[in-house]
Amino acid sequence: MVAVLFGIGLVSGISYIEIARSAEENANIRIDRAARAAAAILCYGTDTAIEPVIGKDKRPLALRYSPAQSAPPVIRANPKFDELVLAIGNTNQGAANIFSFSEETGEFDRIATTFRKPDGSMPPAFAIRPGHPAYENLASGQPFSGNVPVQGRLRLAYLMPILNASGGILGAAAVDVGWADDLTLAEQRLQSRVFTAAVLILAVIVLAGGLLLQNQLTPLRRLASAAHRLASGVPQGSVPYAERPDEIGDLAHGLARVTDLQEKLQKLAYVDPVTTAGNRTRYFADLKAALESATADNKMSALFHLDFIGFSKINDAFGQHVGNRVLMQTYARLSCLLGHTARISRISADDFCILVPVQGGGPIAEKYAARIIEALSVPFRLDEGEIQVDPRLGIALVPQDAGDVETAHRVAGLALRAAKESSNKRHMFFSAPLNERIQSEMLLETRLRAALATRQMHLFYQPQVCPSDGTLIGLEALIRWPNGSQNSVPPSEFIPLAEKTGLIIDLGHYVLEEACRQAAEWLAKGFDYGQISVNVSPIEFRQSTFASNVKDVLEKYQLPPEKLCLEVTENVFVDTSEQMVLDILFELQSIGVLLSLDDFGAGYSSLSYLHQLPFQELKIDRTFLTDADKYPQKKQLYEAIVGLGKSLGLRVVAEGAETEGEYSLTVKLGCDGLQGYFCSRPLPAAEIMDRCLAISRTIASDHVQSIRKRA
Repeated sequence: MVAVLFGIGLVSGISYIEIARSAEENANIRIDRAARAAAAILCYGTDTAIEPVIGKDKRPLALRYSPAQSAPPVIRANPKFDELVLAIGNTNQGAANIFSFSEETGEFDRIATTFRKPDGSMPPAFAIRPGHPAYENLASGQPFSGNVPVQGRLRLAYLMPILNASGGILGAAAVDVGWADDLTLAEQRLQSRVFTAAVLILAVIVLAGGLLLQNQLTPLRRLASAAHRLASGVPQGSVPYAERPDEIGDLAHGLARVTDLQEKLQKLAYVDPVTTAGNRTRYFADLKAALESATADNKMSALFHLDFIGFSKINDAFGQHVGNRVLMQTYARLSCLLGHTARISRISADDFCILVPVQGGGPIAEKYAARIIEALSVPFRLDEGEIQVDPRLGIALVPQDAGDVETAHRVAGLALRAAKESSNKRHMFFSAPLNERIQSEMLLETRLRAALATRQMHLFYQPQVCPSDGTLIGLEALIRWPNGSQNSVPPSEFIPLAEKTGLIIDLGHYVLEEACRQAAEWLAKGFDYGQISVNVSPIEFRQSTFASNVKDVLEKYQLPPEKLCLEVTENVFVDTSEQMVLDILFELQSIGVLLSLDDFGAGYSSLSYLHQLPFQELKIDRTFLTDADKYPQKKQLYEAIVGLGKSLGLRVVAEGAETEGEYSLTVKLGCDGLQGYFCSRPLPAAEIMDRCLAISRTIASDHVQSIRKRA
C-alpha cells in the first residue's frame, strides 16, 4: 500500500509540477506580449508622443512622454486615452489603465480604464497608493510585473512608469491578462483528480490487502500471544504451528526452545546462588505484588530488613566460604521458622529482606521479629567451631508505612539503621519521628558538606594556663559552625554526624591546616602561645596517610613540629589493634609533634598503654573535676589520677575548671595546666592575644593570689 501510494504521489506530483511550470511560462509569455502590445499602441496612438523605453530583452521598461510644445507636460484625462486603453484591452483580452501622478498626494490617479460597472457606466475613482504592490517600483521609475489586487481578487498585470524627458514621474500605464486564479485552474483540477484517484486506488488496495493480511497474520497473532504468556511467566503447553515447514514454523520452533529454557532462566533471574533464597530482583517483584495485593484485598504485610553487626569479621577470620555457610543456615532457619507464606530474599552480602503477611498489624510483626532474633542468636555450628552473629531488624508495615516499592524499601532500611545505632534495641519499627530524625540528619549532612566546601567553619581557641602563675602554655583549637548572626550548630551535633558519614576526614584536615596556619602567623608576630592543640578523631587517626598529612601541613606553613600537639582520645584503641596504634603514634613522634591523651578516664581506660605509648601530656576528663572540691571521694579520685599522670612523667592538664574551688584544687594538686571557663571561654583568633594578657593579670590579682594561698 505504501509503495502504490508513493507511486501515485510521484506520478501526480511530477505532472502537477509540469503543468504548474507550463502555466507559469504561459502566463509570463502572455503578460510580456501584453506589455509590448500596450507600449506599441500607446506609441502609435499618440503619434509617438509616448515612446517606449526598451530593455535588453526587448520588453518595455517605461514610457517616455514628449508632448508637442502646445500640449501641457503632464498626463491628464482625455478621450484619446480612453480609446487607446480600449484598444489595448481588446488586443490583449484583458484590462488596461492609465494613471496620472499627483505630486501633491504622491499617488497615481486613474484617468482611463477598460473597467465598467455592470450597467456600462464608469467605475469609481481609483489610485495607486503606498502599500500597493506596484507603488514602490513605479515611484522609483521601475516597471512591475505580478499580481495586483482588483475588486477583492488578484490580476496578473504589468505596470510601466510614464516619465518626462528628464526622467520625472508623470504617471503609469497598466495592462493585465486576466484573473490570476483563472490561470491556475488547470492545476486545481489536476490536484482534485489526483486526490480522488489516489483515494479510490488506496481503498481497493486496503480492502484486498486487509483480507490477505488477515489470513497471513493469524499464525503470527497466536505465536505473539504465546510469547506474551511466556514473558509474563504464565505456564503454557506446546507451541502451535511447530509442524509448518515455512518461516512460521521456524518461528514456532524458536519459541518452543525459549519455553524450554524458561524455568532455567527463572532460576538465574530470581534465585540467589549462595542461599537459594530469592535475589534482589525477586525481592522487589514480591514487594510490588504485596503492595498490589494490599491495595486490592486490604491485606497487610510486614517487611523485615535483616542485617548482622560485624558480619565481615567472619569472612576476615574464617574465609568467605564459612560466611556463605552461615548465610545458608540463616536462610534455612528463617524458612523453617516463617513457613511457605514468607518471601525471603538475600539482596546483598548479609542483608535479607523478608515479607510476611500479618493480619494483626504491629503486634504480630513484633512477635515475628522477636522469634527471628531469637532463632538467629543461637550460635551456628560449623566444622570451624561455633559462630555467633548479632542480628538487627528494621520493620515496616505495608501499605501502612509506604504505598510504593521504593518508599517501602527505604523506610525499612531507615528502621534497620536505627536498630543498628541503638544500644538496647535489636529491632525497630519505622515511625514518622524516626523518618523526621533521619531526614534531619540528611539535611544536616548536606549543609555540613556545603559548609566545608565553602569554608564556613571557623576555629576558636581556648587558652591553657599554668594554675600557679597564669603563664600561657598552650591553646586548643576548637571548630565552630556559625548558623546565622547569633547562633551556631553545636559540635555535639555535627561532629558525630561527620564521623558517621566519613566527613570527619575532611573536617579534621581543615582544622589541622587552619590551626597550623594561624599558629605560624602568631609566631611571625612574636606571640608565644606555647603549643597549639588539635583534636584528632579515631577515624582520622586510623588513616594510613595521617602522619604524612601532618608532616606536609607543618612543612607548608613552616611551623616547628614541637609547636603542634595532637590530642587523641582513648577511643582510638577500640576496634583497632594496639600495634597499629603504636606504629602511628611512633611515626608522629618521629616527626616531632607532641602527643596528648585526651579525656582520660571517660573511655577505654586501660592503664597498660600509658607507659608503652609516647604521650607527653595527659588531659583529665572534666567530669572528674566538676564539684571535686565539694565531695571528698571525688576529690580523692581526682588526686589519684593526677598523681598517676605525674608518676609517669606526663604533663597533667585539668579540663573544665569553672569555679574558684575547682581552680584551687588544681593549684593544690600541682596540675601543670588548666583549661576551662574559669580562665576563658573559646575565643576567635583576633581576641586571643588580648585575652591571654588579661588572664595573666587576673592570675596575678590579689583575689586569685588569696585563692592559691588557701589551697
